[in-house]
Amino acid sequence: MAEQLFPKLFEAAHLGKLRLKNRLVMLPMGTSYATPLGEATRRTIDHYVERAKGGVGLITVGNISPHFPNAVNQLTLDSDWVLMGHYELVEKVHAQGTRITAQLNHPGRQKYADSLQPGEELISSSAVPMTLMGQTYPTPKALSKGEIYQFIERFVKAAERAKRVGYDMVELHGAHGYLIHQFISHFVNRRTDEFGGSPENRMRFPLELIRAIRGAVGPDFPIGIRISAEEFLPGGITLKESVPIAQMLEAAGVAYISVSGALFETMHKFIDVMRDPEGWKEYLWEGIKKAVKVPVIAGGGLRHPEFCERLLKQGKADFIGLARPLLADPEWPLKAREGRPEDIRMCIFCNECLFGSGRRRYGGGARRCAVNAASGREREFSEILPAPKPKRVVVVGGGPAGMEAARIASLRGHSVTLYEKSGTLGGQMLVSGIHPTKRKILWLRDYLVTQLQKQKVKVELGVVVTPEMIKGAQPDAVVVATGAEPLLPEIPGIEDKNVAGAWDVLSGKVKVDRKKVVVVGGGMVGCEAAECLLDSENQVSIIEQLPSIASDMEGQHRMVMLGIFKERNVNLHTNRKVTEINSKGVRVINLESGEEEAVEADQVVIAVGTRRVEELLKTLEGEVPELLSAGDCNQPRVIMEAIYEGSLAGRQV
Repeated sequence: MAEQLFPKLFEAAHLGKLRLKNRLVMLPMGTSYATPLGEATRRTIDHYVERAKGGVGLITVGNISPHFPNAVNQLTLDSDWVLMGHYELVEKVHAQGTRITAQLNHPGRQKYADSLQPGEELISSSAVPMTLMGQTYPTPKALSKGEIYQFIERFVKAAERAKRVGYDMVELHGAHGYLIHQFISHFVNRRTDEFGGSPENRMRFPLELIRAIRGAVGPDFPIGIRISAEEFLPGGITLKESVPIAQMLEAAGVAYISVSGALFETMHKFIDVMRDPEGWKEYLWEGIKKAVKVPVIAGGGLRHPEFCERLLKQGKADFIGLARPLLADPEWPLKAREGRPEDIRMCIFCNECLFGSGRRRYGGGARRCAVNAASGREREFSEILPAPKPKRVVVVGGGPAGMEAARIASLRGHSVTLYEKSGTLGGQMLVSGIHPTKRKILWLRDYLVTQLQKQKVKVELGVVVTPEMIKGAQPDAVVVATGAEPLLPEIPGIEDKNVAGAWDVLSGKVKVDRKKVVVVGGGMVGCEAAECLLDSENQVSIIEQLPSIASDMEGQHRMVMLGIFKERNVNLHTNRKVTEINSKGVRVINLESGEEEAVEADQVVIAVGTRRVEELLKTLEGEVPELLSAGDCNQPRVIMEAIYEGSLAGRQV
């Protein structure tokens, strides 16, 4: 079928002398599944093997350090002691017919403080501190020339170990502001010796590194490199400057150039956010592709096979790099090859796998995926086992938790009926996904609806489920996923006609045009409602009790949104509590000074959180043979928790 739908994606191709079965590359991502010493664990191996089974041509194992772990529980190749796990990882990936490369990286000034070893200090090309999401890191030490060559030797030894254990090639991480990039970048590199100044001098470190590795691994072992073709900040590298950089790398003998962009100061440009259009970095890939003859890997924000096929056919890249899409669905390549793109569970760009609830919940940075509960749980979740005895299962609630529970239970062989009180499946996704900046959330909704249809799950819409109805149906098991509903705080005046809920604003049920609007509640929902209100030329103010706005929002999305608020003159009132709503607006108390203040408004929008809808769950306790719950009816949270608990319930019934 590949020949019919996506012939370029699935034709064999070469990186150096290495033949790949297709043009799909799993881009590097740290997982934090290793041991504290940087050894590959069973979870590490299972994670990559699952992607190999899914049909990708090349897997890049990301962020492997040549010198101590780069971050908590990240892989290293800094000694022979850690090689056993790498041996097994390589063998098991090769057994699936997939090639594998080790990406070697040192973070330099971008190393997180909790990853520093005793006595270790931040280092860089120059003593220029990093700023990440408004926080300035300690000033790093500029490496001496002697120390530069010591680091080159560490990279060389790591590359030798990679070759010894069977990796097919190595990639050098020269992008995203890490150590190699810190030498290439004139924004970071302020040196006045032979390692700084001119482009040729700033390229001295990566070029000498490539030469040294080549001398150690021989002429036929491919060495690739990833670069940031643009840094997206004043005084940073532009595409025009990256063209000669790429040509110097080609002349040094690299097997390919993987093209990305940005550094930590502009992290939202290499970690795409939900509002970014697919393939917006196309001009970078094409610009480098036109300048060199070695293969170019395009990566960043690619999601759909049709889009990727077009890039290859138009000659704008030679290989397609997929990172988070393979967290969301390891079988992306297989489904595309079989002509089933509608079955691909698309990454929705939520970034929860990076800095969101997954990191907060699981500690140490272990990566989880909001839309795929099996990511990081491959051994426990990847294989959906048939139920020992088929049951009649009722699922109440058609949001993400309920749909995922129904999907998994049906795959296990149960007869499943799903009830939803509204006329449409999707739950809160239908509210949060309406605004154009969050439309990708509906990709998950569409995937789940499609799977329920294909599995012939019986769906009953517009039905309010009662305990009597459940008892009359006599199911073997019930999964309650009734979600949550908005909270209405006890504020005088909240019943006035000039007051609306944030969900009603987001869904378009309430329209507000060219008015002064106060949003009560500056969490994620309140901020998204505020941005929605900006579309209708409203003058918006946000009142928040906490010291900061959108503290529950993933960091990259928050940074972009705060930039929009600043540009659009949104008034942010933190450390304030609303005490009254009246015809002129709201009265608040300043929680720091204790003083009362007034904020004018024609319209007030309430966004102070949600409460779980748990009444049915409580009533059914002890009344049905088997009762489970999933999602916000347990505790209001985010999609990641809803999908995980729905998946868990489907496996437990």
